[in-house]
Amino acid sequence: MKKSNFHLKLITRDRILLDGEYAFVVIPAGGGPLGVLPGHTSLMGTIAGGLLKLRDENKKEISVFVDRGFFMIAQDDITVTTAVAETDAAIDVDRAGEACDRARQRLNSKDASIDMYRARAALNRAEARLKVAQHMI
Repeated sequence: MKKSNFHLKLITRDRILLDGEYAFVVIPAGGGPLGVLPGHTSLMGTIAGGLLKLRDENKKEISVFVDRGFFMIAQDDITVTTAVAETDAAIDVDRAGEACDRARQRLNSKDASIDMYRARAALNRAEARLKVAQHMI
């Protein structure tokens, strides 16, 4: 009989955020979103950062912001490692909005000492957090 779920563990630098059984996941992989069902072939890859979307066996959807990291699929086990991850309910929308504003100010600045790569990365993270929190993805 084909298994209807897989085990997923989401590990951050300071905790295990998720550790359970799921029926479907979309990983924000480096090459684009990767949908995974039970029985997926083994695979390792990078996470670009963005929305990690899960569906449990009761068809309840869970949205999680994940920063850059790595994933590994082995049989019916998925491990996701990232420095930062937040469920949609845990994201402070006001704080994320302020981070967007600060990053935009840095990007629009004429100050040559500003690291534009880091400012762009900060803006991308803040915008992704807002989208996850507001269920816009």
